[in-house]
Amino acid sequence: MSTTIKNIPVFDPSAPPAPTTSNGTSAADLSKNFLKMLTVQLQNQDPMNPMDNAAMTSQLAALNQVDGINKLNTSVTALVAQMQSANFMSLSSTVGKTALAQGSQAYFAGQPVGMAAKLDAPAASLKAVIRGINNQIVNQFDFGATPTGMTDFIWDGGDDAGNQVAAGLYTLELTATDAQGKTFSPVSYMGAMVTSIGQEGTEMKVGLSDGRNILSTDIVKWLAI
Repeated sequence: MSTTIKNIPVFDPSAPPAPTTSNGTSAADLSKNFLKMLTVQLQNQDPMNPMDNAAMTSQLAALNQVDGINKLNTSVTALVAQMQSANFMSLSSTVGKTALAQGSQAYFAGQPVGMAAKLDAPAASLKAVIRGINNQIVNQFDFGATPTGMTDFIWDGGDDAGNQVAAGLYTLELTATDAQGKTFSPVSYMGAMVTSIGQEGTEMKVGLSDGRNILSTDIVKWLAI
């Protein structure tokens, strides 16, 4: 039995080096091109009116400035990458903790669920209704007059009669009334356990136990539940 191996490159010490390509924008290319242009200017200058030393110095300073900007961009890029890596490692320690982020649905699995209502203005009354399957009311909360800001509360999984509900998906519905009797809906927030941390480009994504996949910047509070 014979085996034929083809298309395997063989090193030839006598072959010329492979040509390299360049777009002419690197610091080394800019310096090389500038020196070539400067040499041509000096060779072709008028002997009776030679190049001004100040003009030459200005050109050299401009070249150094461009080179410095390129090095600064490289340093900033490396610094941003290091910060993203450090942020990613820091967020990994939050797996297993409870995060509060905007949302209206919670998956109850036997553990208390942290919830919150955000009011942009004081309310004369604030009510929360938790609904289950077929939109039926499971439990209700009446907070009365509520100030501006975040109002936190915890649902222990009980219904209006105090019985524990079955595991499943439940919806939070908020209703508030201002001093003039006008009804409005505050923004609702739902707590859930962090199950995963991922990175998509420059963004940090957080996976929650209720199925949400949010940005790390969407988390407004950490809960001890």
